[in-house]
Amino acid sequence: MNDHNLTCVAKAKMMLVHPLLLALIVALVGGSLAACSNSSAGKTASKVAQPTKETSMVTQVSGNIYLYGETHGEAKIIDKEFELWSEYYHNEGMRHLFVEMPYFTAEYLNLWMQSDNDDILEEIYEDWEGTTSHNTYTRAFYKKIKGECPETIFHGTDIGHQYDTTGSHFLSYLAANDRTGTEEYTLTIEAIQQGRFYYSKDDDVYRENKNDEKLYP
Repeated sequence: MNDHNLTCVAKAKMMLVHPLLLALIVALVGGSLAACSNSSAGKTASKVAQPTKETSMVTQVSGNIYLYGETHGEAKIIDKEFELWSEYYHNEGMRHLFVEMPYFTAEYLNLWMQSDNDDILEEIYEDWEGTTSHNTYTRAFYKKIKGECPETIFHGTDIGHQYDTTGSHFLSYLAANDRTGTEEYTLTIEAIQQGRFYYSKDDDVYRENKNDEKLYP
């Protein structure tokens, strides 16, 4: 959902898988939020056709955002996350999965979702070495999503962790495919800069503020 002009405003519902631990935020968003705007188009058309000088129209429609918090790398929690996502994917038509990882990592995973092998996932997994995400449960989680929920679209909400590995790899991919002037390239550079700043200052407040900006622009 890189469409910054999206007018659909979602109402949030808070549900905690693991109380008080928000190490990983996963927001499960209705699969076609853009359709929210379309569904209200007929109701707003007559209003827009007769504007007044005093009134500016802002269309707001509702969807659902589900927020889940947990600790990284715990098998039972990862299994629960997949169970929840699979339920929303298959029963409620959801497709957009927000995860606590950098923008470029999520976009790289989206490329992997469209590929016929696991090379990109393995590359990302190697870049996670030394972090709590570098475990077989996390890797299996993404493989299960690709196998059972193949239309999933990942969205990263975090600053640029692994900016010198995964970030660099994704930039190289964009450059090799003549996409240096795209929004993807701009957002990747931005996430890398955020990662460099965070690790140079060790500023958790900065990180949380940037995460909030991505979730609630």
